[in-house]
Amino acid sequence: MQNKKVLKILLMLTILTLICSALFFIPYEKHFVFIDSETNEVTARVPVVEERFKIRYTHSIHLSDVIESYRLDEDGQLVMTELEYEDFNIGMPSNAGEGERFVEKDGKYFIQDMKRKLPEFRLLVGDVDAELAFLIAGKELDLKKSLERGKIYTFRAQRLSIYQQLEGVNIYE
Repeated sequence: MQNKKVLKILLMLTILTLICSALFFIPYEKHFVFIDSETNEVTARVPVVEERFKIRYTHSIHLSDVIESYRLDEDGQLVMTELEYEDFNIGMPSNAGEGERFVEKDGKYFIQDMKRKLPEFRLLVGDVDAELAFLIAGKELDLKKSLERGKIYTFRAQRLSIYQQLEGVNIYE
């Protein structure tokens, strides 16, 4: 009789341990992640607190701000929705693509109504003293404080398990 109780308890503990272990490794919470292109490890992450975000950087040639606006679609893909810039020089578009609108306002240029889907993109963190910021939910996160200069990162949205959330730095906190 005593052995049956012990076996039942051990069986329940084993099942509970397996369930807890599985929950620890099953991806569930969506994050924006910066993955080191050399090591393929999550270096930094931002919980998806809003579906829309922006990346602001200083253009390396004209030294003016460029703001790229994105949203996540229902499949979790990145969708570029707007581009804002101040100069037409090298590397910047001079007109909108099909289905997009080109707008000039207050000395700035906008390409609006963009629907450019990207599963991910590469981000080079330049080794220069120019701004690179991630804007979400009213916060501006300085990426040059969290990411290593001179390195390339893969940026995407993905679900992370509790275990994966132990990797990298939560730069939203």
